[in-house]
Amino acid sequence: MRFMEIPPFERRVDIRELDLLVRTRLGPGKMRWEEQALALVGYMAWPNDAEAREQSMSVIRGWRFGSEAVPSRLRWIEIAWGRVADVLNHHYDLAKRSHPTHRGGPSLSKAVELVAALSKSAGTSNASLWEAWAKYKDVAHLVTAATIVTADARERAKIEDFKDCGIADEELRPLHIALLLPEVVLSVGLFLQNYGLETVPYSREESLFDPETLWRIKPDLNVTPLEPPVREINREGIAILNARRAGNRGKTSQGVEEEQAPPAV
Repeated sequence: MRFMEIPPFERRVDIRELDLLVRTRLGPGKMRWEEQALALVGYMAWPNDAEAREQSMSVIRGWRFGSEAVPSRLRWIEIAWGRVADVLNHHYDLAKRSHPTHRGGPSLSKAVELVAALSKSAGTSNASLWEAWAKYKDVAHLVTAATIVTADARERAKIEDFKDCGIADEELRPLHIALLLPEVVLSVGLFLQNYGLETVPYSREESLFDPETLWRIKPDLNVTPLEPPVREINREGIAILNARRAGNRGKTSQGVEEEQAPPAV
């Protein structure tokens, strides 16, 4: 098993007033838990490259002093985060909604197929989604948590402008959320970590996450699990699931069978 080396919070974190926390912490110079935040982002972005993690963290530390340097490929990393988060979020939605159209329970292949079919963004083919999952599966709970908290903050921004906090709406990205609200990301991440370790994908014997390689949150970090919201599966998504039940799994538009499995890594 692998545990992230993140310093524990001073007191046990039990989040009750998320709205107040988000409003008061979104702004420049408000990184209250700097060491926890930087360590968290390091694992999220470079889960299996300790050297790149260390070098990139020194670059990000410079942001506090006005540096505009950016770690290599950071934008691509954030794009991959979004793909991984979409897959895990859909898996969670399928599990919690228990809709009859996805008989047999949720699976990664169902989640990937839903994201690929429903996404309006470029670069979300089945192959691209599997590639992102293979690279960031060991921190999927963390990047998904950061993405969920970001979406929540963006919804709050529609009601109350965050510009008075010193941050523009377009800057509400998972990277910044992880830096400014690490305890929230880790709390949601802990819930998803437990979910992924306990969930057995359909027709498989192992858990959703690999218990040996997953970057786990230490029990003594002083965070408590925070359950994320469950989203509805829309009509288009239900139609896709129905098509799978009818025997159309993996069909391309040309009618050729396409393998629905992760690439070898």
